[in-house]
Amino acid sequence: MYSTKKWSFPIALILVGLLITGAVVYMSIPKFWEEATTTNEDGTIDLSDQWKETIEKKQEQFEVHDLYKLTASLDGYFLCEHCPTGKFFLKAGETYRYGTTGLGQEGRGYNEQWLNDHLLNYVLIITEDIATVKAQQATLIGTYAILPENLARPLPSSPKAKLYWYRLVLPPGNNSLD
Repeated sequence: MYSTKKWSFPIALILVGLLITGAVVYMSIPKFWEEATTTNEDGTIDLSDQWKETIEKKQEQFEVHDLYKLTASLDGYFLCEHCPTGKFFLKAGETYRYGTTGLGQEGRGYNEQWLNDHLLNYVLIITEDIATVKAQQATLIGTYAILPENLARPLPSSPKAKLYWYRLVLPPGNNSLD
């Protein structure tokens, strides 16, 4: 089955993610010094419980980070910003993108409806601290060129290569090692 539905993964998802994250951060940051602090009975100044909780939540995002990949749920054409045609053909199960999040699957914007609409599956790889997750992400993206599913495709210069199907350096949904 081929999908001719055109969608804009990075722009739409990034905007939604930024909007949600921005709203949450904005609402949780005290607007005034008095909201971020409290004065103790002995006259000393301390952070308010609300501000301490906000700081802890932010720290948890760095301590508990997910590395995931998005895979094609069906054969189809997918957005590929680094491909000359702007799209790329993937078979079901092939890797579209590797990503990280400290917000979890739903917080990242990958609810079941969105995944179904874009013919993708969300696969959790590991949950670790941000440094471990980012290092592993760079490894996975960086070694995509030699991933068996990619090696099964013809070289771009081969007569067997097709306009939307050939070997790539990066997964179709990643534009860099980040």
